[in-house]
Amino acid sequence: MQEMAGEGVRQEGQEGPLWKQIETSLLQQIKDGRFKGTGRLPSEFDLAAEFGVNRHTARQAIAALVQRGVLFKRKGGGSYVVPEMLDYAIGERTRFSTSIVAQGREPAHTILAVDERPAHKKAAAALNVAEGDPVIFISTVGEADDIPISVAETYLSASRFPGFGEKYAEHYSMTKALANYGVTDYKRDITRCTARMPSPADVRNLRQSDASPVLFVESVDTDMDGQPIVYHETRFAGERVQFVIRRGDL
Repeated sequence: MQEMAGEGVRQEGQEGPLWKQIETSLLQQIKDGRFKGTGRLPSEFDLAAEFGVNRHTARQAIAALVQRGVLFKRKGGGSYVVPEMLDYAIGERTRFSTSIVAQGREPAHTILAVDERPAHKKAAAALNVAEGDPVIFISTVGEADDIPISVAETYLSASRFPGFGEKYAEHYSMTKALANYGVTDYKRDITRCTARMPSPADVRNLRQSDASPVLFVESVDTDMDGQPIVYHETRFAGERVQFVIRRGDL
């Protein structure tokens, strides 16, 4: 059955599939500011009615915009425009939650994995332990207002921080978990950033396009005595995050 095309959408075959035409139309509406305010798009049912198509076709258009990193699906339902670029401060005391709250956004973490494993070469060198020594491994997705912005893999010495994974799972905070081991403050010793293409897991966890690069960050935190305590490998969504380094942090 031929679908009827709504305003701004032509018939099948004239400019490609109908879902692609709807994607193009919605993208232009986003650029024109139609969804400013809440950032929420109409439901798939309402979009289908607006464009004179079935819900499956409207759903395809939404899915394409999610894949491109233009929209995200909020927990509990609804499609939203991805907000403007988020500033992420890089400095001596880099803290995920602090950076997100400073932007007026709500930070959150989703834990993907917590276990104990042998240290690989980079983690061992960063933590000043022998390759193969046991380390605590924590993998998380960092979010701002329910939008995934980073995927982090974190390593700590299992001998110095036994049971750290359980402590982290109680607080969802590195700072609070470290305090259980007498580490009341810590500093960023080094941050190294490169750009790379996302892995299939990054695409899934960050809900972004496989054509959009991620910012790959390796970093080491030390205690106040200068001893390395945490090694991070983090991928940030390149279209959603920009790093900010202020003069006082140089």
